[in-house]
Amino acid sequence: MVAGLLVLGGCPKPKPPVEAGQESASSGPEIRIDVLRPDSTLEGRPVTVRVVGIGFQEGAEVFLGSRRARGVDVLDGGELSFRATEDLPPGTYDVRITRPDGAEALRQAGFTVEALPRDEGNCDLVTVHFDFNEASLTSGAREELQKNAVCLEARETLAVRLEGHADERGSTEYNLSLAQRRADSVRKYLVSLGVDEERLATLSYGEERPASTGHDESAWAENRRVEFSAR
Repeated sequence: MVAGLLVLGGCPKPKPPVEAGQESASSGPEIRIDVLRPDSTLEGRPVTVRVVGIGFQEGAEVFLGSRRARGVDVLDGGELSFRATEDLPPGTYDVRITRPDGAEALRQAGFTVEALPRDEGNCDLVTVHFDFNEASLTSGAREELQKNAVCLEARETLAVRLEGHADERGSTEYNLSLAQRRADSVRKYLVSLGVDEERLATLSYGEERPASTGHDESAWAENRRVEFSAR
């Protein structure tokens, strides 16, 4: 009798597996990634990415590989946006969206950062340095900027941000102003060498991002600078 009951009752049917890389196994509302626009960017170029799908909620987080994306904004249940920042290295990234309830969706190889094309000389943009309390260019800085101008002309699609810095001496406000004048001096000289001014943005960090954390003349000299950053 017991055996007969077991045969009649049978075994419960297993649940169909959730498709890997698409939907969460959470018991909450379904979450899915359908489209990313755009789904790629160029190395050093930040971009806002729109994601179309279903099941997005406030508090959602977006990951590119193991990196948490910034600027996540849930527009509604079927769309959100995030910021792919300029520090993302070249490569192809899985895109994962997680909800506060633990549900998540994965788009494998969903976003790509393409490496910048390199010219035959594989030129690099060199940081230039300044004398104490000065925004004028030294002869050495001019020589380096002439090389940078050649490099920029060879990489004609590259736009850069000129980031001005100062050493720690002086007030925060003064150093922000000094670092901005340094960035402006570099921009003006590059334009005089034929670089399109539309490709050159400027930004001042003042004393906030030292290249060297020392507190002597050697460290200060290293921190009085303008760096080039792709944008």
